[in-house]
Amino acid sequence: MARFSHGLKIGAAVAGVLLVVGLLIPLLLTTVYKEKVILAIRNEFATHSEQRLADFDVDFSLFNHFPNLSIQLHHLSIHDNQGEKPLEIVGIDQAHLVIRLTDFFRENRTVRQVVLKGIRYNQWVDSTGQKTGFTWKSENRSDSSHTHSVAIPEIRIEDATVTLVNGYKRNAFSMLIRQADLRGNLIHSTLQLEGTIDGSIGYIKNRTLTLFRNQPFTAAIHYAYNQITKTGTFTRSQLVVNDSPVRLMGSHRRLPDKEGTELNIGLRGTQPAYRFLAALLPDSLKRYAGDTALKGNVAFLFRMRGQSNATIRPHNEINFQLQAQNYHWPKTPVVLQTVQVRGNWNNGAGHSRETSRLTLQQFLVQNGKDTLVLRGNLTNLISPVVDATIQGNMSLLQLAQLMNWPGDSLYRGTAAINLAVRSPLLYAGVARPSPNEPFWQGRIQIHDGVLLLPKPSGRYTALNADIHFIPENNMLRIREVVGKMDGKSFKINGEVTNLLRYVLGGNRAEFPVRTKLAAQWQELDFSKPVPPTPRKPVPDKIPSATDSLLAGLFFGTEYSAVVRIDRIRLPSQEDLKDMSVVIHKTGEQVQIPQLLCRTTLGGSIAGLGHFQLNQDGIQEPFAALSLSYERLDLQRLLSLLSGLNSIQASYKRPATRKRKAVLSDYRFDVEVKAKKLDYNALRGDDFGLKTVIRDETARLERLTMNAFGGRMGARGVMKLDEPKGIPAQLNLTLQKMDLYQLFRAAEEMQLDVLKSENIRGNVDCSMTFRTELDEKYLPDLNKTTAYTKASIRQMELIDVQPIQQALRFLPKSKTSHIYFEDVDARFLLHHDRILMPDLNLTSNLSYLHLNGDYTLNKKAAFLVEISLTDLLFGNNKRRIRHIQEADSTRTSRGSRNHLLLQRDLGKYRMKMFGRKDFEAQKQVLRYEWQNELSRHKIDTTFVR
Repeated sequence: MARFSHGLKIGAAVAGVLLVVGLLIPLLLTTVYKEKVILAIRNEFATHSEQRLADFDVDFSLFNHFPNLSIQLHHLSIHDNQGEKPLEIVGIDQAHLVIRLTDFFRENRTVRQVVLKGIRYNQWVDSTGQKTGFTWKSENRSDSSHTHSVAIPEIRIEDATVTLVNGYKRNAFSMLIRQADLRGNLIHSTLQLEGTIDGSIGYIKNRTLTLFRNQPFTAAIHYAYNQITKTGTFTRSQLVVNDSPVRLMGSHRRLPDKEGTELNIGLRGTQPAYRFLAALLPDSLKRYAGDTALKGNVAFLFRMRGQSNATIRPHNEINFQLQAQNYHWPKTPVVLQTVQVRGNWNNGAGHSRETSRLTLQQFLVQNGKDTLVLRGNLTNLISPVVDATIQGNMSLLQLAQLMNWPGDSLYRGTAAINLAVRSPLLYAGVARPSPNEPFWQGRIQIHDGVLLLPKPSGRYTALNADIHFIPENNMLRIREVVGKMDGKSFKINGEVTNLLRYVLGGNRAEFPVRTKLAAQWQELDFSKPVPPTPRKPVPDKIPSATDSLLAGLFFGTEYSAVVRIDRIRLPSQEDLKDMSVVIHKTGEQVQIPQLLCRTTLGGSIAGLGHFQLNQDGIQEPFAALSLSYERLDLQRLLSLLSGLNSIQASYKRPATRKRKAVLSDYRFDVEVKAKKLDYNALRGDDFGLKTVIRDETARLERLTMNAFGGRMGARGVMKLDEPKGIPAQLNLTLQKMDLYQLFRAAEEMQLDVLKSENIRGNVDCSMTFRTELDEKYLPDLNKTTAYTKASIRQMELIDVQPIQQALRFLPKSKTSHIYFEDVDARFLLHHDRILMPDLNLTSNLSYLHLNGDYTLNKKAAFLVEISLTDLLFGNNKRRIRHIQEADSTRTSRGSRNHLLLQRDLGKYRMKMFGRKDFEAQKQVLRYEWQNELSRHKIDTTFVR
């Protein structure tokens, strides 16, 4: 027990001594050597660099690495002296050097461990090539006899960032080292480092490429640097990025001051295809490869050779190859069984974008029997030019989906492609397109194609096409395109010159596109209205050369075509047939100098027109049409015009700030002539009509015809855009109309008026007529209002039963045939009620003054002022002679009597009225007359 107590005391004494030594020695070293260490580091730094070393701190510790001594430097920072605000180039939060305690007091010291934490390294080159970075002047020792070997068994680096930005070359590099465990040896003049690194590459990028964005990596490094030759060499070094190994090999050698570095660095390995190709391809093609669905890895070899400094790029070259299975083509449902790519990218002799070249020794896609092979070069990334051959056979469905054609609705058929292409490549961001002349040679053949498009475009089947690309005159020749649209045949032939120059050339104004086409359709069907389709969300459209191709075809400078169509079905009772249209286009102006066709009901149409065509669609279309018939049914003509209007009304164009999406600036001038005309009960001859259709309105400028033994004229307006019915307003003039024929037409219309056998005479009248045409294009009497001023001449009434019934107290010989003096009359028809104020009907029987109203097929009430004395005792024969001879000297001799004549349920009855009551009823009727004119806003000026 005593021994144990004694030993414990000795141990405690030794521990106490060691604790005192451990505390006193660092304190002593800090007190005595701190300033010496700081001064030594500053002197050494000043010897090799003119940059500024900021203030830092030094302390010593025995406990961190006992029994070794740790020299700790805190907050080391090196700043550039250039510029107004110093920039940090190198920063180290902590630097630990671990040496033997006894070595601290010797001249030669053995470093056991170096630990660096929180390192920051930055380097910039501005747009003029001025470099801001760490500079270190090494000693030039040609004699190696003074060198000695130094081994550092452990070098630990934690949280180091490296950022290099070159504004002159427009490239940049960023890397984070989370932890590095290295070993170092200095043997004679060569420093050797080996070990492992764990970190991530922020980015490696230039103007067109961005590689390894935020990609973690691990590395095994074997590196040697010779201080005499200033050469560093990588051997047996390997990085693991994206779980794929990449070997690092080669060397770098520092050239004399400001001449830069001689590089010979290589990377060999594999990387996931979708990451590698997305970084390698130009912006316009990135989305075709940068999809995670792309399976497989790209095997590559990257070499960087030559001199490099702030303003000079080395020669870069990448050889790569890929074989992927079941690749899902981005933004489409296409899954390709096989994709093979083999190629080379290098920056050429000039080490610049202008001299860069992407070569595809082979680009093959295969899916079942579908195969497409592309070989060629893409040169000059500033003004890119493609030189390639394209061969293969593909289904139209997959070709449409690969090319992202609108709707990718081609779903059957095949395309055979055999093309040689050399032309500029245009895509977003090309500031200076290449002036190279586009060269396309070969053909595209389509077999048994089917194209399903939304209405009214139609469904195309049995589609076969033979399209040739001819270098001379840069021509696209359509040998023949045939097929069926909605089961009806069509055929197109023609040629287009300068189309590829327009699409692919740099200055489109220098390349007028000239198109000549001959097209023939068996039938176009516009007979059924197209319901609006709901808009569905669609993925972003990949920009396609097809868009520019179609734009050049339709919006090119010069265009001519002859189109023949056997039949056009319209939403009316009359269709068009044997149509021939000639089209000429210069710039945005489209002229139609000739349009000829016939109608299925015996008419012929000749016309011309023009409109403007640009990217916003059809602007300000105009057409002048002349229609002629032997015999015309006016109902069918109205249906035809309404059908033509409904076709254009369904046309939509892109909306802009200045224009609405619906076409509203059109104008159609239509002139119609017919030898004979039928319109329900109306029949005539020598028919002529001129109307202007615009803004969904048909303005009738002139309508003339012979009818009812006289002449009819009209003008007015019809609205064509109402969902139900067609509102119409007309001003009509009737001259010398035969009353017999007028009332015969009323009989055919089953109107409750006098029968034609009961009336003779003629009438001149002016009429303001408002109505709504029904689905048969006939006036709806329940929606009709008409104001008429008429001059009735030589009117005779024969065997009119209501008159004979009312005057049954007179002999039938007097009432069976009544002759009337010429009379001016006014009528107002609203719905089926006719108002007749102040109508003087002087006849061979007596003076007659009439006021009242008449409801068709219902009731009637008339205030009648008449001389019963004339009725009873007048000389009938003499009065007839006076009327026929137009003797204006006759007067009524009898007193005037006042009657009320009423009809109810088809029977008339008469009663006597006192004068006072009679005048009161007349006043009521006149008030109603004026009120109705005002309520219906009748324009009576036309008929005055």
